[in-house]
Amino acid sequence: MSCPDCFRGAAHNHAEPKGTIETIHGIRTYVAGGSDPARSKSAIIYLPDGFSLKLVNNKLLADEYAAGTGCKVYIPDVVYDGGLDPSLMPKMEILMTPNASWTVTGVLSKVSTALTLIPSMIPFLLFAHPSKVYPKILSYARAVKADLPPGGKVGVAGFCWGAWPATKLCVETTTADSNHADASPRLIDAQFNGHPSYIVKTPEMVVDAIRKFKVPYSVAVAENDMQFNKAEAEKVEATLREVVGTSGGESGCTYEFKLYEGCVHGFCVRAPIGKYDETNESGYEGAKRQAVEWFDKYLN
Repeated sequence: MSCPDCFRGAAHNHAEPKGTIETIHGIRTYVAGGSDPARSKSAIIYLPDGFSLKLVNNKLLADEYAAGTGCKVYIPDVVYDGGLDPSLMPKMEILMTPNASWTVTGVLSKVSTALTLIPSMIPFLLFAHPSKVYPKILSYARAVKADLPPGGKVGVAGFCWGAWPATKLCVETTTADSNHADASPRLIDAQFNGHPSYIVKTPEMVVDAIRKFKVPYSVAVAENDMQFNKAEAEKVEATLREVVGTSGGESGCTYEFKLYEGCVHGFCVRAPIGKYDETNESGYEGAKRQAVEWFDKYLN
């Protein structure tokens, strides 16, 4: 999570969150859906972008996933310092929007804006890599699966910051007992990533996530992403075809990388709604359908 678009976007106000904040397995968690266990026995762990529960968008999207799949959806509060403050987004917009003309006032405005961003962004960039809290995420995911009724499955959705741990969870088993790990069932039954970051530096993670336990793996890719874009997705797909073959082939591996043309990093969560950006708003809706249909297919 290191490009300017990780800190840009719009806060949503088209709805109010319907879920609750609870302590689940020792972690403060937003819980959406699950009121009708007869519809689904499964759960989705939603690993958010860097804004986490401080950004209402993540709660609203969790509500949509719950409504669309019938699954209970959990957003654990595991991002460094509870997540970034959404007030950073308009400041980053000012910083990244070119001035119409060069003026001293315009330059000073950008400098002063940059100075207000530094106290929040620098610590986050230094200390917020998801690897630092991954053991906590893994324990949480195992506990969620252990609590499910017979036949229940666990899906994981990761966005930007959350895509790295969501991918890594796909190679884990339900038990932490190394003596019986080979015989233990897989932990994750379906995975979805939206505009991922970090994994662009470790593409082998994606190959392992798909190959080891054949976890169905879906990604919403922004064409104009500064990180995991069309070119990077094509490289990973090419490697997958070499290692495991085509999706749905003899290897039993299932994967998809769906490209959203014209979209930028952050579109799955922070695209402007009902404003001025039809391309990214359309991508937001498309990625939401992609995730819901994927989880509904493989968890229910």
